[in-house]
Amino acid sequence: MFKLPVCPHCGTVYRYKDTKNAIINKENECYHCHNKFRIKLFPYVLIEAVALIAISIGINLLILSRMSSLNLIPLFVITIGILVIVILLVPFFTHFVKTEKEKDKKKKK
Repeated sequence: MFKLPVCPHCGTVYRYKDTKNAIINKENECYHCHNKFRIKLFPYVLIEAVALIAISIGINLLILSRMSSLNLIPLFVITIGILVIVILLVPFFTHFVKTEKEKDKKKKK
């Protein structure tokens, strides 16, 4: 699910910067249709983080097996690099869902 999120009401695609701001605010209002929605990060970000951590461990083990006289600085740099990638990719793994108030309004109609 590697795509930017969309408004659950009108389908407006959010830009990267808008998605990052929405993650900080938790509960937001669509700039197009003005309906409220909230952010759902779990389990999408968890799946992303686990996959990239496994890749990081694999790369570190590969480097350690090839270069036995290696100090820990390159391994540390690789791990920090993967962590930065995880943080930068978080907006692509978020999901917008309707708030409970919006769901209740739909049921009443």
